[in-house]
Amino acid sequence: MAMVRRTKASGAVLAAILSAVVATGEPLRREADRPLINAAEGLRPSAMRTLPLGSIRPEGHLRERLERQATGLTGHAEEIYPDIGGSDWLTNADVGKEYSWERGPYYARGLVALALTLGDSELIAKARKWVDAALNSQRTSGDFGPRSDNWWANMLPLWYLRDWADATGDGRIVPFLERYFAYQEKRFNAYPLSKDGCWACARGGDELDAVLWLYERTGEARWLAFARRLADDTAKWAEYYRVGGDPKNDGYRCHIVNFMQGLKFPSLKWRLEGGESDRGAYAAAFDPNGWVMRQCGRPDGMVNGSEPLSDQSASGGTELCAIAERILSSQKVLGAFGDAAPADDLEDVVYNSLAATALSDGKGIRYYLLLNQPACVDKGLMFANNGMQKEITGANCPGPHSGFGCCRSNWHIAWPKFVQMMWMLKEDGIAAVAHGPSSVTAKLPCGDVTLREETDYPRSGKVVVRIVKGGGKFPLFVRIPRWAKVADAGTFRKYEREWKSGDVVELDFPMDISLSYWANGAVVVRRGPFLYSLKIDEEWKKVERYKVPYENVWVEKGGGEFPRWEIRPKSPWNYALVLKDGALESAEVLADGAEIRVKAVRTEAAGWGYMRADAPGRAVDPPMSPVNRRVCSGEETVTLVPIGETQLHVTLFPWIDGQARD
Repeated sequence: MAMVRRTKASGAVLAAILSAVVATGEPLRREADRPLINAAEGLRPSAMRTLPLGSIRPEGHLRERLERQATGLTGHAEEIYPDIGGSDWLTNADVGKEYSWERGPYYARGLVALALTLGDSELIAKARKWVDAALNSQRTSGDFGPRSDNWWANMLPLWYLRDWADATGDGRIVPFLERYFAYQEKRFNAYPLSKDGCWACARGGDELDAVLWLYERTGEARWLAFARRLADDTAKWAEYYRVGGDPKNDGYRCHIVNFMQGLKFPSLKWRLEGGESDRGAYAAAFDPNGWVMRQCGRPDGMVNGSEPLSDQSASGGTELCAIAERILSSQKVLGAFGDAAPADDLEDVVYNSLAATALSDGKGIRYYLLLNQPACVDKGLMFANNGMQKEITGANCPGPHSGFGCCRSNWHIAWPKFVQMMWMLKEDGIAAVAHGPSSVTAKLPCGDVTLREETDYPRSGKVVVRIVKGGGKFPLFVRIPRWAKVADAGTFRKYEREWKSGDVVELDFPMDISLSYWANGAVVVRRGPFLYSLKIDEEWKKVERYKVPYENVWVEKGGGEFPRWEIRPKSPWNYALVLKDGALESAEVLADGAEIRVKAVRTEAAGWGYMRADAPGRAVDPPMSPVNRRVCSGEETVTLVPIGETQLHVTLFPWIDGQARD
């Protein structure tokens, strides 16, 4: 399989590519540039508004990451995965299996997002094929896709069709949605979401978002009424985040991917009805004292769940699918309420969880992210499914086929959507929502303005926001991270003036080290947005022959240019950190900000340092802390690195009390 060089389309080339898909002879006009329906007409306005894909360009390390994704799995998915390249959505082959009707659209929404974010002409051509296929599949009834009344799977193309319309002005999208939703209006009398199964009921927020998008562009009252009908048939997520309950009677709410997709629903329902329960649902889900975080919470902003939600075990995993859906839901929560807290959470998830699940070359992903993962071995990991324990091979080994096909189809959207959320419109101005090297061009009431954030964030807290082009009077909002020890941490700081090209706002967020405590009293080290993990010497080995889980397909010769890797430790990892008075006794941050040297001791207390006999892919959990000093070695210096910059992780550490030797 030959690797290809990606090319960024020039303005003329990109316009030609996009013009080819416009059905009418009208000039291109992005849907996002159209005025939206006034809030007085039945819908609460968004506090912040998302810009079209392509308005925000990643720079520096972020652009490098997305370009590697383009030359890696996203750019070659149709060649690597038969269920994507041969999807019913493209071939009309009527294969009829679940993977054929779901996984293609999962991939396509990420392909469209990445193509438009990078302005990559080759990817845009591939994306256009998926857009056309969805539009051309619509039947005279208004239904579309390879299966009839396929409510859940059809929600997936609704993402990339709207993204395409917002970025290109393709005039076919709005009438396509009108025909489809009109069909559903009638069909729901006999076959509502709840009859299609738990996925559709749990994930109804994804379609509700599309209906509200259509209403804001047409003002037709029927779509507002249809939105309320959808909301009534969707799982009761606000209630679940607060008090829990029977998960399977209402959309299988304990399923970790459903749980993360459901996060968007209360914010959308709030725009319809304005209920306080919906307004506070996101905060309830991640309240440190709430049932969710006490049962299965993690320090990276995720929760543990190997399919269903599990416990707080340090060797518990979170699904890559759930990470991607957490990011997508954040976009809707941020838009509805404009609060800073979801943006802080977003950075936690992206710069830690998401970064740790993918290889740096863009050629491999990992199905489960375990915060303590001192070895990646091609052994089965157990997970619970419908009350039974099942085994999934290769779920913690990076490669193109890690775990279920849903995750390796769905993850492609995560990084581009994060980039899209880095800047948003707010109060006739613009907000720097999530930090990192990037630039944005936006149409403001004062005219078109281009801004750039110049930074090495998240390694550094130094950020410069520069007006590159345009100017005028408008408010600029900059999010001050909640971990920064300044007076307005955890809020948006507002700067309003008459701006001109060359103006800058300079900030330097203090990146102090902090600690938090989790299961068995294990300690987690944080600096700025980074969670830190032990630096372990790694030994990499290709898995030459392996079976794709649950698909009865064997991969030979290691997968060629896209191999599966086993990674084993070549250095000890059974360390306990030395704390004194609730802080690291000794901590030296190296000049690049990516490494911290700390004092630690080795211990084998409670089996620490070994893999579990019943699950070879999982480490024994840390012993209860503080660990007795008598069962530890002498002190030594170890190095910690950000979890997203290593494949082997020990992130939740046991610890000893440094005062015990005084």
